[in-house]
Amino acid sequence: MKIGILSDTHGNLSITEKCADVFRKSRVTAIFHCGDIGSFDVLKKLGELNMPVHAVLGNVDRFSNDWKFAPRPEGLQLHGRFGDITLVGKRIALLHSDDRARFNACVESGDYDFVFTGHSHEFHDVMHKNTRCINPGTAGRGAPNACAVLDLEGGVLEQIVL
Repeated sequence: MKIGILSDTHGNLSITEKCADVFRKSRVTAIFHCGDIGSFDVLKKLGELNMPVHAVLGNVDRFSNDWKFAPRPEGLQLHGRFGDITLVGKRIALLHSDDRARFNACVESGDYDFVFTGHSHEFHDVMHKNTRCINPGTAGRGAPNACAVLDLEGGVLEQIVL
């Protein structure tokens, strides 16, 4: 199962569209947004791919009534500040990681196969004991703009610079 991972779009719809195109061509079956979404329009754009979209809020996201009452795309799951998702037997923590204590607790717990994060705008792929920590980099602010595709079962991760 291939999934798409992006973070820190900061409302940048043109980069979000490029990520969506990468995800479509890579035939991902779910998308994970690691926060600092910036605009509900970003989630609507990802929702156009007609697959599950898991998203968390980042430190710059303000969950306004516009987001709360906007029609949600089919499959969108806005988890608040933290998501705990299991796919193909893999347990995933989804957070922005501006809360370092929560990030460290997730990694140190050993409860998760993967921890997907954002915030730093820098790509990383690090193993800590049995937990793989992935930050896809920024898809909206800073350079290079990027997203990632991960084969959950095979473990192959590809960062795509846009």
